[in-house]
Amino acid sequence: MLERKQILNKVYHDCLCEMYAKAQPEADWDNILEEYRSGKLGKNDKVYERHYLSMDEFNYIREKYKVAYNIVKTWTPNIDFLIELLNDGGLKDKYNPDWVDENGDKHPGYRGAETVAPLKEHMFNIIYGEYDDNSEIAERVAKDVTNKVIEIIESYKDFYKFDRESDDFDINISLGASPCSNAETVKKWWKENYDQDIEIEERNPKLFWYIDNGYTDEDLAYEFEDLGPNWKEALDKEWKNEIEAKKREQEEKLAKIKKEYENGNKTA
Repeated sequence: MLERKQILNKVYHDCLCEMYAKAQPEADWDNILEEYRSGKLGKNDKVYERHYLSMDEFNYIREKYKVAYNIVKTWTPNIDFLIELLNDGGLKDKYNPDWVDENGDKHPGYRGAETVAPLKEHMFNIIYGEYDDNSEIAERVAKDVTNKVIEIIESYKDFYKFDRESDDFDINISLGASPCSNAETVKKWWKENYDQDIEIEERNPKLFWYIDNGYTDEDLAYEFEDLGPNWKEALDKEWKNEIEAKKREQEEKLAKIKKEYENGNKTA
């Protein structure tokens, strides 16, 4: 009988095979394993430092295998969604029965949805019945009860580790022998060991899915025809602009944190 552990080991192996096949320079993961087994490579040989794979491509490949083999988180995001619904409200099923319009025509019933108020509003309506002479008390108690319910749910979310399989897979891939995401480290290794100046191409993550699914240059030109005949350059520019925007956003956040920290020290 095929056990889950065997499946996960195969996924881990296949994921690393693809990562090394798409690394720069590319490599055969099975050959690397054989070199370790034969003693050609020792335990101190950091083979991952010889092959580059961008963090974007690393994440793309890893997530592809996690989704394909259902190694994804469900507990944590579902609990977060539940907490969001309790805080902000949501929807529930509502059956609309048959009805007759003003002309006497009969219309069949149908299933739809109706809004559900946030938990705090439900609690307020329940409590206000007992404190109808003081809505402030009802509002405060409703808020406190709601916060306590969400606090308990949060504690359950953190205690029960139903997403451990996904976390373990991430750790094994990220902290294992996956290719290096630092291009300079890889260039340095090839220069020091073989006196080679290797070139590394920074691949646009916007194209990963298309290339993975066999799109040719002609197919891609059609897919991105709205960008014009120089679609590749335009797509690269779009990608680099997004990187710069994220970098600026991070710098602004750091500057804000630094300013708040400095102001806090001045007033302390």
